[in-house]
Amino acid sequence: MTGLQTLNGSARRVASAPNAGDPFSLISRDFDRMIGSIFGDRPIASKGFAESGEAQKSLLNPRIDVFDAEDHIELSAELPGVEQDDVDVSVLEGVLTITGEKKSSRESNEGARVVERSFGSFKRSFRLNDMIDADNITASFKNGVLVLTLPKVAEQKPEPRKIAISG
Repeated sequence: MTGLQTLNGSARRVASAPNAGDPFSLISRDFDRMIGSIFGDRPIASKGFAESGEAQKSLLNPRIDVFDAEDHIELSAELPGVEQDDVDVSVLEGVLTITGEKKSSRESNEGARVVERSFGSFKRSFRLNDMIDADNITASFKNGVLVLTLPKVAEQKPEPRKIAISG
């Protein structure tokens, strides 16, 4: 048991598909159909530059690796294109939460033919069990990877207690 339980994963994505008159629209539609046939009919891009609800909730969700060591658990989150200042990690009432935002480098998408990169906010939460020392969690961020070290509480072996016998 790793000591973590995923509570949620939600995100937003801003993307676009080309207009119907655009020569790239046929390629985009064919690509979407091909991906849909492999991975199911999960939307790949919204039909404009505005957000499209469910499509964004599932696509900007950081990938997480969890490794269980003897004295700690290491959680690594892949956050490509996200700046360290745009990531927040917090623990409240036994729930570890990673939130952040991937910002676009452009002010507007005017003139864009295809926008496949996703932008927006994300949030991942994990319930910690009693084996995690929540007060001593540490975090580092390098090359778009957030690494959290969750130390385990040292096992306390009960010592026998001598009980005096009266009589």
